[in-house]
Amino acid sequence: MLTTHSQDSTVSPVPDESTPITADFELRDLPFATRLPRSPGRIRCEVGDFKVSEELPFSPSGDGEHLLLHVRRSNLTTRDVQDRLAKEFRIKSKNVGYIGLKDKRSIATQWFSVPVSTPSRSIVVPDIEILQYCRHRRKLRASDGCQNRFEILIRDIAPATFNYQAMELVPNYFGQQRFGRDGRNAANAMKWIRDGKPRISPFLKSIYISSLRSFVFNLVLAERVNRDIWKSLIEGDVGVEGVPTGPLWGRGRSSVNGLAKEIEEVAVRKVAPVTEALEWVGLTQERRSLVVAPIDLKFEVGKDTALVRFALPSGSYATSVLHECFDLLD
Repeated sequence: MLTTHSQDSTVSPVPDESTPITADFELRDLPFATRLPRSPGRIRCEVGDFKVSEELPFSPSGDGEHLLLHVRRSNLTTRDVQDRLAKEFRIKSKNVGYIGLKDKRSIATQWFSVPVSTPSRSIVVPDIEILQYCRHRRKLRASDGCQNRFEILIRDIAPATFNYQAMELVPNYFGQQRFGRDGRNAANAMKWIRDGKPRISPFLKSIYISSLRSFVFNLVLAERVNRDIWKSLIEGDVGVEGVPTGPLWGRGRSSVNGLAKEIEEVAVRKVAPVTEALEWVGLTQERRSLVVAPIDLKFEVGKDTALVRFALPSGSYATSVLHECFDLLD
């Protein structure tokens, strides 16, 4: 189904109960790129075991209608922070901008924007540390992208089977977070579509659509990992800087052909109702890298722990990097 429905079609397909997203998503069920032994390990045993710091992808303008806030929070979701900033500045939550969602069970440092004047008093927000603030000319958006730096402590490892080389170049799977902690986002999204797409919040709709696109992308990447042709360009591929890409599904004709097209067709054949549903939500086909290489990868191994530090480009998942080295319990 790489050729999608025409834009002037008017009848949206409705997937039936046989649509093959019935099980909870588990990252550990996806194939590994290497056959090397993997150590057991536990992450997020304590909130401080998982630290992520967002790097602003531009220099603030120093003037403008928006106040940029650099904050640190612990065991709060990005949406929690958004709501608390909205309450502090007496604005609607949707007017508080941010670049990316961060894990709740973590110590996270990230940027937010609010359309307010520079405050004349100290900003005090419960459970949130304001590191700095400055002016900028526009609201922060997910499309801005950013690099994220991680510092993750993995406990209860087996040092003899710790193999950091497995993390140097990994399949760029969408991680568990994209599918919800219970792994049910994609299944819930298909139920929402079967039910006629009843009115839901824009945020939840975005979560549903993103989980379905991520589900399809992971299927295509898994097929290429199984064939051991995931990290190099093959016949018919669409590459970015010499790296192969996979589909973020939507309307429009896929840009791959040849062997790359054949593999995508094999991967998505059993989930045609999912791809059809994605063709009807207003998104166009896009591409995403199949490969990610952690930046500045460093590690310290103790008796039964490993402290791993690295950075990732926007949209890549730390858990997908650790997936190649550890059999994780979260």
